Amino acid sequence: MSVFRVLHVDDDAAIGGLLETYLEESVDREEFAVTTARSVSEAETVLDEIDIDCIVCDYQMPGTDGLEFLRRIRDREPNKPFILFTNKGSADVASEAIEAGVTDYLRKGGGPEQYEVLANRIANAVQQERGRIARTQLMESTAVISGLYEVINETDLSFAQKLDRVLTIGTTELGYPIGYITHIEGDSLDVLAAVGDHEVIQEDATVPLDATYCKHTIEDGTPQAVSDAKRDDQWADSKALAETELQCYVGAPIIVDGEVYGTLCFASRGPQDSTTVEDDELTVKTLAQWVGYEIDRHEYERELKRQIDRLEEFTGVVSHDLRNPLNIAQGRIDIVKEECDSESVAPIDRALDRMEEIIEDTLTLARQGQTVDDSDIEPVAIDDVIDHSREIVETGGSELRLIDDFVAHADRNRLYQLFENLVRNAVEHSEGPVTIRVGKLDVMFTSTRVESDGTFGFYVEDDGPGVPEEKREEVFEAGESTNPQGTGFGLSIVKRIAEAHGWEVDLEESFDGGARFVFTNVR
Repeated sequence: MSVFRVLHVDDDAAIGGLLETYLEESVDREEFAVTTARSVSEAETVLDEIDIDCIVCDYQMPGTDGLEFLRRIRDREPNKPFILFTNKGSADVASEAIEAGVTDYLRKGGGPEQYEVLANRIANAVQQERGRIARTQLMESTAVISGLYEVINETDLSFAQKLDRVLTIGTTELGYPIGYITHIEGDSLDVLAAVGDHEVIQEDATVPLDATYCKHTIEDGTPQAVSDAKRDDQWADSKALAETELQCYVGAPIIVDGEVYGTLCFASRGPQDSTTVEDDELTVKTLAQWVGYEIDRHEYERELKRQIDRLEEFTGVVSHDLRNPLNIAQGRIDIVKEECDSESVAPIDRALDRMEEIIEDTLTLARQGQTVDDSDIEPVAIDDVIDHSREIVETGGSELRLIDDFVAHADRNRLYQLFENLVRNAVEHSEGPVTIRVGKLDVMFTSTRVESDGTFGFYVEDDGPGVPEEKREEVFEAGESTNPQGTGFGLSIVKRIAEAHGWEVDLEESFDGGARFVFTNVR
């Protein structure tokens, strides 16, 4: 049942008592909460302290009359339902009231049924106003979401420009003159972005946390709305009101990586309608969720750039500072081999070749990105990959056998590298020739298992010595190898390439006791 909060202004105590009694006790369709004032000044005090849905006012009263009070209300709240309820009016008074923006005009008299009529007029006026507010809120929310959609699709905007646009959308469509985004730093708030004119809340400013409304938003982890801090017992004497002089505030926490990062807020120096402010919470929460996502993505991109910069520096050192001296040493050792027939030369030559292998594998591992660009993905026939591996890898009599033909959507060059390393790993870790088999998972006659999401799996297995179960996780780590002559990077490269495609790779034991690499989530 709806509750209609009514302020009745009448200097006649008897009329006031009758109206209050009838509305609160006799009308059973709706619930009325009536507050009575004997004068306009008393009514204005009530309005400063209580949220009122509708004002019912007499016309002729000592001091300020009902029409003057109506004009004051319209200056303050243009859409507040206001019913002039009087027995001393006239056609001229009614005309003036209509011109001043009265919601309804009703003459006193006629017995108890007049209160039934008044109750209906109050209910209709309040419901219409609530409907208007709801429609306005819907239009504002739609405009905000539409504006946010435009920001999302403007890919050329910088991070700072996106934050500024979101705040501008909020202040324009929701009707708050001030908007800001904060980041919590200990007992302070850093203002990351701000729109509107305010002497304290400015971009790049730092403010004490306990001097802001955001403190409760952050502590509770939920949206907060304050329509009129001066009339709110929780905020009337608060540092937030004293320091910022903002009477109205609506804010929501910004969540990044599961933690409260800061707040997205809108505010005004003057009070706002409580229903409107409370309804704005959901819209502000939606904006805060998007800002959290954008901050998370921005932080990820910054960290990724730092990693790329370090990686480029590393590959530069390996490629230039190590390879150049190695090339000189290899050139010198070739001269030494021609001039000197010594048993000491061969170990040096092998050591230099070993260093070259380590450098090449290190560069290959470093250059494998974390993801594969969609533009590099293409259908790759597995028989082409097998043929490439036969040409590139010295198998030493080992056999590479394709059991099931299939096509994988992948970066062709990286898939070549993946199989090169798997085949080389099988050959190098076996004392003699091995048989390497490649096939699809769960093949039964001509039926191949395909998951509901369209993915499938394949395996690469051999009949070599295999890998002990307790070491199967370790072999994917860079530098780990069970072969003293290996670099330990081959299987790490395999895993990196698989993960870059979004695949999963596991090491099992083959039917012959060798190694079986299983790849799933393949498309």
